[in-house]
Amino acid sequence: MKSLVVRCIRDRDWRFWVASVLGLALLIAVVICGRIAWSGAPTPIRMVVYAFSTQEEVLTESIFPAFEEAWEAGTGRELTIDGVFGPSGTLAGQISLGAPADLAILSNAQHVSQLKIARRVRRKTQPEAFGSAPMVIITRPGNPAAISEFADLAQPGLQLLHADPRSSSAGEWAVLAEYGSTFLESSDWAAAVTQTEAIWRNLRLLGPSARATLTLFELGACDAFVTYEHDAFLAQERGIPLEVVVPPRTILAQYVVVIVDANVTSAERPVVEAFVDYLLSDAGQQALRRYHVRPAQPDGDVFRKLGQAFTVEDLGGWTQTYTRLVEVLWQQEVELRLDPQPAPRMLGTED
Repeated sequence: MKSLVVRCIRDRDWRFWVASVLGLALLIAVVICGRIAWSGAPTPIRMVVYAFSTQEEVLTESIFPAFEEAWEAGTGRELTIDGVFGPSGTLAGQISLGAPADLAILSNAQHVSQLKIARRVRRKTQPEAFGSAPMVIITRPGNPAAISEFADLAQPGLQLLHADPRSSSAGEWAVLAEYGSTFLESSDWAAAVTQTEAIWRNLRLLGPSARATLTLFELGACDAFVTYEHDAFLAQERGIPLEVVVPPRTILAQYVVVIVDANVTSAERPVVEAFVDYLLSDAGQQALRRYHVRPAQPDGDVFRKLGQAFTVEDLGGWTQTYTRLVEVLWQQEVELRLDPQPAPRMLGTED
C-alpha cells in the first residue's frame, strides 16, 4: 500500500513537471511571437517643442498639424508633437535645468548660448535662423501723437508702455531698436544713450512680456509701445483697435530653432531634423508668412518694404550688445531711476 502511494505521488510530480515545462514553453512562444509582431509594427513617436509664445498660433494651428500629417504619410509612423510656450529666456532657463525639450524655438540667438553653457546643446551645433520681424510701434487708432520713428517716443507728455527687458525678449529687442536707431545714424554713443534715456523717461508701465504689454494697451493703458510686427498685425486681425507704425530705421529681430542634443536620442533625431527642414522649407515658410512672420532674410515679396533696417550684428553682436545695453545701460543705470507701475501679475508672462 505504501509503495502504491509513493508511486502515485511520483507519477503526479512527473505529470506536474511535464505540464510546467510545456506551460513555460508556451509562454516563451507567446512572448517571442508578440515581440516579432510588435517589432513589425511602427512605434508611435512623441516630439516635444519649446517655443516662445508669440509663435503659438502658427505652430499649433498650421505647422504642427501639417508636419505630423506629412511625417505619418511618408513613414507610416504616428507622430505627436507637444508644444510648450512661454518667454524665450524662461524656456532657455528651463531647458538648461533639464526640461525635456527636443527642439527649442527661441526669439534670439543669445538664448542658444545659454543652452550651450549648460551643455544641453553641443558646442558644434548651430541654430538655424527661420524667421524675423522688425520692431514696430503700436499707437492708438489715428496715431494721435503723430509718431513716425523711435525718437518721437521721447516727446513730452507721451505715456509709454514697455515690455520688461529682464523678463521679455521683446523688451530686449525694443531696447536695441530704440538705441540703435539713433546710434547707427550718428555713430555717437553718448548721443544715442541720451536719446534712449529721453524715451525711457516717458515710461509709465512695464509689462512682463510682449503679449502682456499688448493686453495692457488693449485695456486702455498708455499711448504707445514697441513690439514685434507680426504680433501687432495678429492683434489687428483679432479686432484690437490700434495702428502699426514701422519706423524708417528699426532693428530686425531674428528667430532661431536649435536641436537640444542632450535630450534627443539617435532614434528620435531623424524626426527632429526633419521638422527643422520642414520649418525652413517652402511649406513651412509659407505658413509663417500667413501669420506675418518674415523669412530670416526678408525678400520683400509680400511684406511692407523696410527703410533702413539693421540687425544685432550691426551693433556688435548679441554678446557685446546684451552686456552694454541690457545689463549695463538698462539694469544698472536707467532702470534704477525709473518708477513705472508694475504690470498686474494676472496678465501672465508670455514672450
